[in-house]
Amino acid sequence: MTHKEFGDRGEYLAKLFLESKGFVFIRANYRTKHGEIDLIMQENDEIVFVEVKTRTFHSAEAFGRSLYRINREKQQHIIRSSRIFIYEEPLLCNGLYPRYDTVELYMASENDNKIKVIHTPCAFGL
Repeated sequence: MTHKEFGDRGEYLAKLFLESKGFVFIRANYRTKHGEIDLIMQENDEIVFVEVKTRTFHSAEAFGRSLYRINREKQQHIIRSSRIFIYEEPLLCNGLYPRYDTVELYMASENDNKIKVIHTPCAFGL
């Protein structure tokens, strides 16, 4: 499995996880000149921009939680991209408050089904 396939699998599993919690899927892999937003979901009166990080347990042991790899620069790219999305989709976003979550997925190996999910609502903000 390539690195991209591993990341794509993580994003798909994160989408399923959030949907199981009642989130409504809007879009995946939204790209702007500032970067990409992995998932855009809705929960109640919030539009949720989600950064997904997928790692093996071994990688997490060696380098720490993925959440800490979303530095201020990456956060700013996501926030700028989210503003463009809100501007481009005024009817969809009307009355919704933006929120920035992370979903971390940890797997025993790239091909294993043993998965740990950590969802952090409001991981960063404006």
